[in-house]
Amino acid sequence: MESRWKEEKFKDSLEERVYSSRLLGSEDTLVLHGGGNTSVKVKEKDHTGRSIEVLRVKGSGSDLATIERKGFTGLRLEDLRAASSIEGMSDEEMVSYLRKSMVDPSEASPSVESFLHAFIPAKFVDHSHSDAILAITNSGKSQSDIASIMGNVIVLPYIPPGFKLAKAVLNVIPKISGGIRGIILEKHGLFTFGETARESYENHIAIVSSAEKYLSNAEKNILAKRFDSIEINYQEWLPRIRGSLSKRRKKILMVRRDETAMRIAQSEEAMIFQKSGPATPDMLIRTKYDYLYCEKIDDLLKQIDSFAENYTAEYGKYVKGFPMHDPYPTIIVIRGWGIITSGISQKEASIVMDQFIHSMKVNSLARSIGRHEFITRQEAYDMEYWPLEEAKLKKTVYKNLQGSVSVVTGAASGIGLEAAIRLSQNGSIVVACDIDPDLKNVVNSMDPQIRANVYPAVVDISKEKDVSTLYRDIVQGYGGVDVLFNNAGVLRTAPIDETTVEDVELSFRVNSMGVFLMTREAFIIMKAQKIGGNVVFNITKNLTHPGVGMLSYGSSKAFSAQICHYVAKEGGPYGIRANIINPDKIFKGSKIWANGVLEKRAQAKKQTVDEYKRSNLLRVEVLPEHVANVLISLLNDEIFGATTDAMIPVDGGVI
Repeated sequence: MESRWKEEKFKDSLEERVYSSRLLGSEDTLVLHGGGNTSVKVKEKDHTGRSIEVLRVKGSGSDLATIERKGFTGLRLEDLRAASSIEGMSDEEMVSYLRKSMVDPSEASPSVESFLHAFIPAKFVDHSHSDAILAITNSGKSQSDIASIMGNVIVLPYIPPGFKLAKAVLNVIPKISGGIRGIILEKHGLFTFGETARESYENHIAIVSSAEKYLSNAEKNILAKRFDSIEINYQEWLPRIRGSLSKRRKKILMVRRDETAMRIAQSEEAMIFQKSGPATPDMLIRTKYDYLYCEKIDDLLKQIDSFAENYTAEYGKYVKGFPMHDPYPTIIVIRGWGIITSGISQKEASIVMDQFIHSMKVNSLARSIGRHEFITRQEAYDMEYWPLEEAKLKKTVYKNLQGSVSVVTGAASGIGLEAAIRLSQNGSIVVACDIDPDLKNVVNSMDPQIRANVYPAVVDISKEKDVSTLYRDIVQGYGGVDVLFNNAGVLRTAPIDETTVEDVELSFRVNSMGVFLMTREAFIIMKAQKIGGNVVFNITKNLTHPGVGMLSYGSSKAFSAQICHYVAKEGGPYGIRANIINPDKIFKGSKIWANGVLEKRAQAKKQTVDEYKRSNLLRVEVLPEHVANVLISLLNDEIFGATTDAMIPVDGGVI
């Protein structure tokens, strides 16, 4: 690893801290997904105008790769140093002490390693979970051997993060002389320090480089191919796997079959390390101690249940006072096929995947230079059920549709667009479908937080091949589907004697055949998952109150309504609910009323456009938001969990 420092002028020490932190954070072999932390000691004026010493340390929620000035929380250094005389603190006492020491209580919670940063006397302190360092410290080598490899470092045994670790570091501070460049914590990572950010950063790079040099030959010999590649019908298996993993809470799956993933899936190490723990205890909160290794795909679903049973038994043995986490595996390696990870969001599944890939490399390197060693099961469960993380979990509010996958047709405008937005806001991944090629621009124009969960898919739902490809991609990308909102439709108005065959064929192609194709494929996946599902149909008030001139539209929608009834009948035993929303006169953002259709309908009724929009009992304009909110309510099991094959009007009351 080479230093990427470039000579720059900084207006102050905090700006210098930001710059070097980003250098560390940009190296994924040092820092993964918000890991690591850095600090700087500065002088600031407090609320009284006095100049005080302040520790600016990475705050909760910050990522070193993108951290800004506001990402560093300020703590009164005098308060932290005073804690050096305290013999011990529980995690809860430590958090309380740190919070009372904050310069500004409105800032993010400081790193749990703040005391450690404070006790090290240098101005700048850097901490990472270097893959190379972990590979060596996890190999069973003695502390003296580790020190000789790295050169001019102090090595400490594994101690969980917190005040006890900070006190251990405090005890070795007197040993730090001019030649000592860092402190290595076994199975945890590396701390370096210096009077300038550059000094601390380049100490970090130098120590890591020493570790990488030592491992250079070993790296060539790890993860060698032992097993042949295989193919499985993932369209069949992924929904079944997702369903098995989602018995407690719905999960999003991530699949990797690229060169790196295949190298792991075909290796001997993947079989060996299934019960060996990840690279560092910090990963346990997401990855668990074990992962599931599958030799034969036909045995996988039984293995998933056995994994959960074993986890439940170990939880009873090692954990007291905290509710059990989801017992199902977050990582599955299928021999010769690839890697599957799961999480309550796509981001979570992605983080687990990255952590596992790094762990496999670290553990394989450790084995190649010695014998791989990790912390004990008790220590691992203590870390997974760390009180500070449990406190966070207590405060976590999961959105109602967290972990679910929704498909919306006609999503480029009107009701479909509003439905996609509402589904995303409620935590679902949303596959937004439309034939409109401008769909991607529509999605890109959404609020970034909403857009993060919405994926555009330009598709013609009337074509079987297009629909089949769409669902294949959904299964491969997320593992399955939980919600289908059949919303897309076309509208052609004409009296019976002026209705053309082309009008009828177009209406039935989109409003009937398109709905059938989308529903059939979703139904197949939902049955395979065995965790229920929802199919909601946007029909029309024309189903129950046919309007003049709406033959092709109303008749094709009636066909779709019949599909709903059959989904309810045949899906009931599988927990699949099917319901109809009957809206009327939804004009806002709708394309089916464009090109003069709205004006013609108003004229036919001898009304102005505004009168026509409000021609209902309530005299209100019915909006896409009204329909989207009914959709969200229908998906809530606490509200409509016992409702299927029902119709809900959203029409202001038909006159």
